[in-house]
Amino acid sequence: MKVELNKNIIHFKEVNSTNETARKYLKENKLQDDFVITADFQSSGKGQLLNSWNSEPGKNLLISMVLNVDIKLKNQFYLNIVSSLSVLDVLEKYNFKNSSIKWPNDILINKKKVGGILIQNFVKHDIISQTIIGLGLNINQTDFANYNRKATSFCLESNSYYSVKEIRDEFLKKITKRLSMSEEKNSDDYFSSLYLKDKASTFEVDNSIKMGIIRSVSKEGFLVVEFEDSTEKFKLQEIKYLS
Repeated sequence: MKVELNKNIIHFKEVNSTNETARKYLKENKLQDDFVITADFQSSGKGQLLNSWNSEPGKNLLISMVLNVDIKLKNQFYLNIVSSLSVLDVLEKYNFKNSSIKWPNDILINKKKVGGILIQNFVKHDIISQTIIGLGLNINQTDFANYNRKATSFCLESNSYYSVKEIRDEFLKKITKRLSMSEEKNSDDYFSSLYLKDKASTFEVDNSIKMGIIRSVSKEGFLVVEFEDSTEKFKLQEIKYLS
């Protein structure tokens, strides 16, 4: 899939959310080309399942990409794979170790959350024709609220400050490259980068605590976990990590 993202970057000082701004811009301007929305601050940032995404002004990467695609709806999880790996590629570029993807698309460094992705698709006749991929990546922020999973940032992990614009450009370069790679290569890389894969771990399922081992993610995006007496598939919110 060929995209050009560095030519159409629209930057705002403040928006309610970059994904919502991208959606409105797409609707009102009827743009045909791929484009990118970035902001220094978003007052109503959203993560998965309408969770909020809080970010101090000017300190982090807040970005949404609008891509023209041609993907079958049943294969929509592939967009999670490509976008998550692109962030890991950026972390590798900046020499961050022990990074991983917590299913479906949270980005971790040393088990702490450094980034999150929100994807919104536009579907016609079971084909995704356009997608908005939103990323919040913690760069220079050092003070975070007390989330269920501790948050971190580039700065906290390295004790250094970074150019948000430089990291933006690097991310756009990495996702452009990932979109040009084969589905097999990207899928293999995603599975090998999956947090807690093939490790005995503790989960909460139906209000019960269970030991299990993450074995894979199905093509449809279900998490496949092996328990002592069964192997089960889970959608988002059906299983909670306790590790």
